[in-house]
Amino acid sequence: MSFVRTYDTATAPRGFLRHVLPLLGYPALVWRYRYMIHNFFWRELLNRWHGSLLGAGWMLAQPLFLFCIYYFIFGTLFGERGTGKNPEASFALYLFAGVIVFHALVEAVSTCVSVISANGNLVKKVAFPSETLVVPTTMISLVIYAVGGLVCLILGTSLGVLQPGWMLLTLPLILIVQAIFTAGFGLFLANLNVFMPDIGQLWRVISMAWMFLTPIFWMPDRLIALEEKGIGWVGDVAQYGNPAYSLVMCHRLALGGQNDYARDAEGNVTDMLILGEFWPQFGVLSAWAVFFLVLGYASFTANKHKYADLI
Repeated sequence: MSFVRTYDTATAPRGFLRHVLPLLGYPALVWRYRYMIHNFFWRELLNRWHGSLLGAGWMLAQPLFLFCIYYFIFGTLFGERGTGKNPEASFALYLFAGVIVFHALVEAVSTCVSVISANGNLVKKVAFPSETLVVPTTMISLVIYAVGGLVCLILGTSLGVLQPGWMLLTLPLILIVQAIFTAGFGLFLANLNVFMPDIGQLWRVISMAWMFLTPIFWMPDRLIALEEKGIGWVGDVAQYGNPAYSLVMCHRLALGGQNDYARDAEGNVTDMLILGEFWPQFGVLSAWAVFFLVLGYASFTANKHKYADLI
């Protein structure tokens, strides 16, 4: 005996809540198909470097290469604050910590954008849980970050730049929230890409701009100048309107980054912590993660019955 699932537009239930409430069962759905997700995870992870000389070493080589480029251009070439002086080790680790976090996030989201078209043969099977396709990609992004984060922690501790303490225990919490944010954002863009194929190209431009708007190779004390010019609201938007800002800073704090007070243009010490306070930023990050998970899951499940006809 076989069962065939059908979808009737005329009789299908409507409304945003109709597609949000099933989100509560999403963890159970992931657990139910855990063996399939596990196989997809290993297949995608191994296929990335199949036949290459470095193999899985590329997982570390790529962020290290980006780190060297940014470090040379924005550190050695320009110097700190335009003085022409070589940057200190603290700046190098500050830069590297930001690069590995943002690289893992953007690479995962970029893969999720085309996850429906890349798995068209599976999506066309009505009973296939296509909303779980972003989970293996999200897991791989965490593995990529874990490798870079471990290297950053070892180098930073040996150089005396990082001082890991009890905050290191918050790293699993950050990774969980990061996974939720990545999966939700990935579902949202994957759904859009089915109806607007230009999303893939547009995302490349947006991710580039997103990188420059995130404090990866610039210090947050630059925002003090905005307050002095009377446009401090721009800094507030950069902090609270940019999920990557809180994500990057939470990782730096968890790894033991030195959180000194910033100085203004005249060299006076301000009451602004360069890396900010952990829990307020973790709260902002969590709010963004929940928002995109709800938005992404609802938009995805509301339209997934159309994917088979569009891909």
